[in-house]
Amino acid sequence: MPRISWAFSFIALPLAAILSGASLSPRYELVDIGTLPWVSDDVAPHLSASGEISWWQATPDRIVHASAWAQFPRDVGTLEGFASSIASGANSNGQIVGWSVSGKNLVDSGATTHAFLSTRTQLVDLGTLGGRDSKATGINESGQVVGFSSLPDQSRHAFLYQAGRLVDLGSLPGGAFSAAYAINNNGLVAGAAETPAHLVHAVIWRNNHIADLGTLPGGSRSRALALNGQGDIVGYSEADQAETHAFLYREGHMQDLGSLGFDPARANAINDHRQIVGASGVSQFARHAFIWENGAMQDLNKLISSGGPWRLEEAYDITDQGQILCLGTRSGANRDRHLILLNPVAAPPSGHLQPTVTSAYLH
Repeated sequence: MPRISWAFSFIALPLAAILSGASLSPRYELVDIGTLPWVSDDVAPHLSASGEISWWQATPDRIVHASAWAQFPRDVGTLEGFASSIASGANSNGQIVGWSVSGKNLVDSGATTHAFLSTRTQLVDLGTLGGRDSKATGINESGQVVGFSSLPDQSRHAFLYQAGRLVDLGSLPGGAFSAAYAINNNGLVAGAAETPAHLVHAVIWRNNHIADLGTLPGGSRSRALALNGQGDIVGYSEADQAETHAFLYREGHMQDLGSLGFDPARANAINDHRQIVGASGVSQFARHAFIWENGAMQDLNKLISSGGPWRLEEAYDITDQGQILCLGTRSGANRDRHLILLNPVAAPPSGHLQPTVTSAYLH
């Protein structure tokens, strides 16, 4: 999701025990979905419950378009009058959300952005909350959409789109900013909002009422990025020593998930089995994708066949079936970034299974 800037510096921590342990048997086969032409900590590709991927690809004239992938890639297109687009969420009904950008440069501060909802037959402009810009970041199986939009005074608020209109979800009392990043099938919304002290905290909206989730002990800032059907919430928070760690929030408590040895770490997604994926520093200059389950964080690079060309740098999403969507970089001279789908495989008794790398697109 994700989906927000987490521009915290890499601060060295003691190496986690998981990094010093023995190599684990391969658990996943890799599917190369294709080149990811633009990468940002502010937005993440998404994997729906049915396995459809929402992401973005470059067109032949090098303009980035929102895309979907199930058996093959599909260009979602852009809103009329807009040049480029990003897809950030999808459900099992083939609905896709994201935003269109008026210019070809996705990060042009002067460009206009509008949230959209795509079906198999049309692309709907969701409009704004009265300001210039909006972005849709998540959708549930009922077609409820969340995101954020500028207001007439150019402040920014989270929104919920349902029954054909945008609803302003507001912010914490005394705060001017909020953003929603995910919604589950019960209508619980996860995101972030500004506190009266002008700090950003992880929040949830239940029946359009906001609640502050706080931070890890010693921290002052946090963001909630995803949640599952049970209402378990994940994201990242500052902690002691100005470190940034992934967290799991459930039953009124924020649990520190730690890191893979180096700061920062963040959790991007959680499934209904409480498997959590994200990214963590493994050195002062590199980060790896992780999976957290049964109380332990593991480097996903240790769970694929060794000696392959890919380094998994971030895990974006995970389904209840255990499929994981990752960002991978290829070793060697051509270090382009690809979207990688990890499919779980059952390890045979011998433990010698070597998953193969397959390609889902034409190079």
